Amino acid sequence: MKRQIWILCISLSALFVLTGCWDRAELPEKGFVMGIAVDKTENGKILLTTQVFKPTQGISMVGGKSTESAYTNVTTVDATLPRAIRDIPINLGRKTQWSHTRLIIIGEELAREQEIFSLLEFFYRDHEPRLTVSIMIAQGRADKYLNMKPLIENTISQQLVQSEKSSASSSSKTVKTNLLKLGLQMKSEVGNAIVPYLYLSQDGKTITNIAGAAMLRKGKFTGKIAPSDVEMLQMFLNKYESGMIDIPCQNPSKPQQNLENIEVLSLKSKWQPTVMNEDSLKVHVKVNAEIAIMELNCSKVEKVDEEKEFARRVEETIKQRLEGTIEWLKKNKFDAIGLGNKIYRKNPYLWKEWKPTWDDRFANTEFDIAVDVTILNSGTSIGKPVFKK
Repeated sequence: MKRQIWILCISLSALFVLTGCWDRAELPEKGFVMGIAVDKTENGKILLTTQVFKPTQGISMVGGKSTESAYTNVTTVDATLPRAIRDIPINLGRKTQWSHTRLIIIGEELAREQEIFSLLEFFYRDHEPRLTVSIMIAQGRADKYLNMKPLIENTISQQLVQSEKSSASSSSKTVKTNLLKLGLQMKSEVGNAIVPYLYLSQDGKTITNIAGAAMLRKGKFTGKIAPSDVEMLQMFLNKYESGMIDIPCQNPSKPQQNLENIEVLSLKSKWQPTVMNEDSLKVHVKVNAEIAIMELNCSKVEKVDEEKEFARRVEETIKQRLEGTIEWLKKNKFDAIGLGNKIYRKNPYLWKEWKPTWDDRFANTEFDIAVDVTILNSGTSIGKPVFKK
């Protein structure tokens, strides 16, 4: 009996040792894709630029800098995106591996003409790409951004993804969007989506910027939201992480262009729609913020009354900016806050009636915004301009 048990144990151990990946492929047979850029050619075909990580045995250094880039770009052209992807091995000599892809950039012209969800269907259906891949709309052609050199990261794809995260978390002037979030937005009842907007600096060739957001209506690019409005939109959606806000001076003896500055340490917002009648809708918004004073030019907060007055000015500034952003969205009839989705969850029967004319109803919606600000610190031991008497 003991011998039989011993033989069984040896057999099971052998099975564990022999198990492996039956469909494995050696690393030299694969090209690991870091990012892609998708554009439209003059004759209507898809131009795909694929950034592939370049494996090296060793990197020579000259003056402390690498003499060899960590990636290479491959360009293919075909009638559809999947066919352009299938053509990559013709140039690369390796089968592409999509599990490490970080970024998808779509050129502005293509995004205006073709529905994004159908364009990227390969990335939703294939088993290799992850739904955490970041997606951006680029000003002009998308391929020029992948041809730029990274500032810090090994590849420009990594550089742009890190810039997106930092811009969204440190200044809240853009949004973080991946394939999953994009799909949820476009397949929602409203169907509108916003993704980061990518553009070059003023000289048009050196520095990339990720700020503001591209508006997608029915899957197509229809316009841009300014970085300042994205900042307020993040507040409204309770996704605001951190940022600075300028507070105008109200002292008549000071020039109107003088500004004071506060840092938002934390912010929470809630909003709830109320159906007034069959044709009227009102949204109640409540924002609570904790701030730190970063710069004073025309105010003092040495006394309790002065602190309350400064907090009131901050509240009024945030409220005015929120109202301005909402009015801009209403003017463009673009529901970026998901108000229609909330109506659908609350009253599906009412939404069924309102959906065909939702853009107009959104434009006529009334918003009641209340802001409450708490000053946690002034940044120094004094509550007045540091270098002014």
